[in-house]
Amino acid sequence: MSDNEQTSAGPTPASNVHGKTWEEIEKDLNKLPFFMRDLGTDDDEEENPAIEALKTLAYDGPPEEIAENFKSQGNDCFRARQYKDALDFYTKGLAPEHYNIDLKVSLLTNRAATNLQLENYGKVIHDCAEALRLRPKTTKALFRSAKACLALGKYEEALECCKWGLGIDEKSRELATLQTQVEKVKTEHDRKVKEKEERERKLAEKRQKLKQAIEIRKLQFDTTKKLKPQDSDDEDDEDAKKKKPEPYVWENDSDRQVSLDEESGHLLWPVFFLYPEYKESDFVQDFDEALTIGEMLGEVLAQSPPWDAEHKYTIDKVDTYFLHRPIGGFDEDERLVKVGMGTRLGTVIGHQKYVIRDGIPNFVVLPRGAKFTDKFIDRYRKLRAQQEAARTTTKTPAM
Repeated sequence: MSDNEQTSAGPTPASNVHGKTWEEIEKDLNKLPFFMRDLGTDDDEEENPAIEALKTLAYDGPPEEIAENFKSQGNDCFRARQYKDALDFYTKGLAPEHYNIDLKVSLLTNRAATNLQLENYGKVIHDCAEALRLRPKTTKALFRSAKACLALGKYEEALECCKWGLGIDEKSRELATLQTQVEKVKTEHDRKVKEKEERERKLAEKRQKLKQAIEIRKLQFDTTKKLKPQDSDDEDDEDAKKKKPEPYVWENDSDRQVSLDEESGHLLWPVFFLYPEYKESDFVQDFDEALTIGEMLGEVLAQSPPWDAEHKYTIDKVDTYFLHRPIGGFDEDERLVKVGMGTRLGTVIGHQKYVIRDGIPNFVVLPRGAKFTDKFIDRYRKLRAQQEAARTTTKTPAM
């Protein structure tokens, strides 16, 4: 053998023994009870009677002994962190009928401990309740029930379990520590709930004042889509979801909402200025109803827009309009209504022909004397003429 030739550390497994591969031999060995690693599936039982015999042995003997054996196997799995297997063994251990109450209680509390690891908190509470029914002074059941209640946010129930357990064993460090933890979590939770309730109270009060201010002004509203109830601060709070206030007609599903300045009593509106010639727009978040259209538009157009290369859109060269469409009307029902620059926003939106759609007033801005403006205005003139002609034809009696 040369120096460069490598040797294996042990014997090399034969690749083929008696015409079979090593994988096939290993599979055959697994069919023998002494070598098998598991009991296989139900489908395997028909092929291997030995497996069926082993499974039968698990249920062979007095009921109490069977239950004790399953408990022991469950404990082994639990220590190995094989929680699903442990759960299965504890459940099987609870099946046999016997009169050993302590064994039943032990299986129930062990299964509860397993379900705690698996975060099946409802099942933990159920098993602990059954254990306490059998043995009311089982502190393990009270401790595990308290932990499950804490995980579910049932703080009062968790504290009750801790106090009950400490009444049985006042020296229990586990229960005392858990009680302190629950009290701390509950205090923090109660603080957050109180703050949330205060926020909601202030929000409801503010919303009511806004409602009264809008109703006094007798404004007209229309919506283009049905709104959903307002979201709660807590998405996981089912009770809060049920209490969602229904939206008002002046609200929309964006953060662009009318608000009330409580100091001045003025409404502050989200407003769009539309420039149809260039398909552009400007948005004003809080347009005070006491300001005029010219004052606000003058601020908006103080700097020439980048799309206005000809500088046609300055406050002294434009006119403003709003589109009037009756509530429930169609595009062909629209009319163009001119608005004076010196008119206050509150006066415009309070006009009998002004309908606020989706809670946001809109104004059309057109350059005075421009060809586009003439065409734009002429379109609405023709629509109006067609509507009037149609009404005249309808009224003319047949000969």
